[in-house]
Amino acid sequence: MLTIGFVMLAELLLFVPSSAIFRQSWLMDRADQAGLLAQAITGVPDFEASEFLTQQFMEDTDVIVMSSKHDGMNELILGGFQDVSETATSEVDFRMIDLRERRRLPRFRDAFVDFFGPKTGYLRVLMTSPVEGQDTLELIIPREKLRHAMRDYFARIFWLSLLIAIITGSMIYLAMSALIIRPVRRLASDMTQFRENPNLHRAAPRKANRKDEIGQLEREFIDMKQSLRAAFRQRERLAGLGLSVAKINHDLRNVLTSALMISDRLAADKDERIKKIGNKLTRNIERGVGLTEDVLAYSKADTADPKIETVRISFLLGEVAADVVGQFEGTSFKNKVPSGLVVRADPDHAYRIFNNLFRNASQAMQSQEKRILTAAADVHDGRVNIMLTDTGPGLPDKARDNLFQAFKGGQGKGSTGLGLTISKELAIAQGGDINLVRSDETGTRFQVTLNQAIG
Repeated sequence: MLTIGFVMLAELLLFVPSSAIFRQSWLMDRADQAGLLAQAITGVPDFEASEFLTQQFMEDTDVIVMSSKHDGMNELILGGFQDVSETATSEVDFRMIDLRERRRLPRFRDAFVDFFGPKTGYLRVLMTSPVEGQDTLELIIPREKLRHAMRDYFARIFWLSLLIAIITGSMIYLAMSALIIRPVRRLASDMTQFRENPNLHRAAPRKANRKDEIGQLEREFIDMKQSLRAAFRQRERLAGLGLSVAKINHDLRNVLTSALMISDRLAADKDERIKKIGNKLTRNIERGVGLTEDVLAYSKADTADPKIETVRISFLLGEVAADVVGQFEGTSFKNKVPSGLVVRADPDHAYRIFNNLFRNASQAMQSQEKRILTAAADVHDGRVNIMLTDTGPGLPDKARDNLFQAFKGGQGKGSTGLGLTISKELAIAQGGDINLVRSDETGTRFQVTLNQAIG
């Protein structure tokens, strides 16, 4: 329909000049025939022959009066008027058209007036006579004849344009249906089926060979389905893994609870060495019990909020270093954090954050001769930035690209990549963050940001 409308609009715009040209040609054709008639009947003695020519001319051209002018006198050649000039009274509407003025372009205004003007009246057409001795030929034509001819021309152009528009519109519709509508409908149907049942596999999709936007859309949709199905499979596996972990943690909590009772007895021993070991063992087991409870709570979508307290961060770092760094022979820890610096954080969550970072750094430095882990801090706008720098070989490119993504950022055999992911989540939950500052052959530096305790 749009194509038909546009074609008809274009034809309407073209009709304005073409109608003016048609009007000009219509008048010139009658003028040419009038000139031929004037030459034919001039000097013809046979009255019947001239009568036949004039009658045939009047029928073919709709001219009702034809006269010639020479030596200032009008001579009637055919028609019912004695003198055209005498008939041009106020009761009769004459419109003058002078064909002696040769124009390259016809007048659009005259065509408009003749097309929409009144039916009554006459056209007074002046032309140069081809007969020697005659100055001008004058024709009288009813205005209705020209108006009817122009409207008949408009009707022919209209129906021809409409036929062209319908054929063009049909061809464009069929082409668009084959190239655009059908592929889009097929794509929409595939989207609907995929939304209703993402796991339903139809016949193997054929990669679109089209180079346009439709082909790109089809290829992107096929890739998206494959990616989503892979994500769904991974989600199902993670859901199963989560259920297994929840079951294991439930049993592990019971085991740790029993171990906690034994550590409490060791902490109550009279021997100071055994008592010290018992107290340290009790704290670690309590953290393990809390960790298992957090896992169980997370599996029920009921993760506990961090319990924010004022923590002396230097003492916490020393405790973590004693528990972790001491397990790796030849690794030393330098604590350059001021002892009086305090932060607002959850002690257990902060312990887990630095435990993961210290353990990763200590493991990374095992292949190095120089194994030093350094902690430093600076305060800026109420935020404490703790810099942890090791002398390891640096992180691989794959680990840097997927550093905080679960199951992707791990390095080394047996590593799951969960440590940094968990640490970042714990830091953000406390209003802080963890970021990688640098990692090269000279070592790796992480920045842990926590809120400063003021007052």
